[in-house]
Amino acid sequence: MGKEEGMEQLERLCEEDFSWQFSMDDFLASCDLAFRLYGEGVLENPPRVERVERRGELDCFCLEMPARWPGRYQACKVIEEYSDVARGTLGERRARVLLEDLERQKRVEIDADYITDMRTGAAGALGVRYLASESVERVGILGSGRIARTLALAVDRLFALKELKVYSRQAENREAFVRRVGPQLRTELRAAADLKDCVQDCDAVLTAVPTPRPILDSTAIEGKVYLVVMGGDSRTRQVAPELLERVGVVVDQLRQAEDSGEFAHARQTGRFNRISLVQDAAGEVLDIGDAACGRIEKGENGPQLIYCTGLAVQDLCAGVMVYEHFLQKGVL
Repeated sequence: MGKEEGMEQLERLCEEDFSWQFSMDDFLASCDLAFRLYGEGVLENPPRVERVERRGELDCFCLEMPARWPGRYQACKVIEEYSDVARGTLGERRARVLLEDLERQKRVEIDADYITDMRTGAAGALGVRYLASESVERVGILGSGRIARTLALAVDRLFALKELKVYSRQAENREAFVRRVGPQLRTELRAAADLKDCVQDCDAVLTAVPTPRPILDSTAIEGKVYLVVMGGDSRTRQVAPELLERVGVVVDQLRQAEDSGEFAHARQTGRFNRISLVQDAAGEVLDIGDAACGRIEKGENGPQLIYCTGLAVQDLCAGVMVYEHFLQKGVL
């Protein structure tokens, strides 16, 4: 965002000043608002700019994600994330949201690592709620990183769970995850022995694994299990093509999903048109905004998979939540 005429000097909100003041419940509410306003056409989510650079032994994944709330706010989140995709590990990440209050002519820079993690976890849990008509009691999480943690926090708050399982390829990682995250949950968290154990008898499975090869295929998923894939990276693929072709798929935004690993691979192999994207009667692809606004059938005859790439409107609404909190306190 360029500097607008009349805008005040940029102020910065540091993570240590606000992260402890906002719970997962707050992020579930702000994320739900973002999806509903996006579905109603109130919020705009323009194309993001993505690039990958090799820096030393690691890949640097860079994103610029603009969003607009016409007449009220505009924002751009900037992310730099280091990872080793070959080993399936995430490294250092820095994120910030540049927010402009168009009514008050104020500009702030908000640290956004905490915001990114929390709104991502919230989106995953909300995705399950948007698809499921019946109660969700048993959930499996694939992955043991920071996004897996916020997925666990979010599903634990949003649903009255009877069982919550986690699986990671390294036993020490999943055991450490249980020790670290378990005390923060209402539901008892169990480390699954293997992937099959993690997904078996689950109502929903959420996956956040930075892997170049799929870990979920049709043989792993039986019956009506709701799936949430935290995707968006062009270098990774978590679910096999046949799974995307078998179940109804709801994306958060088609344009972004098309650049993600699973969808890019499907296009390269001539299978893109076989993906079971949910459409309306006119053939228009429906997205998470439609799901949030109740325009997608839920339950037994509805779609089964949500593919989340992460929308800038989520960051916009989360940033507004933080900004308005400080505004009301008279800090800004």
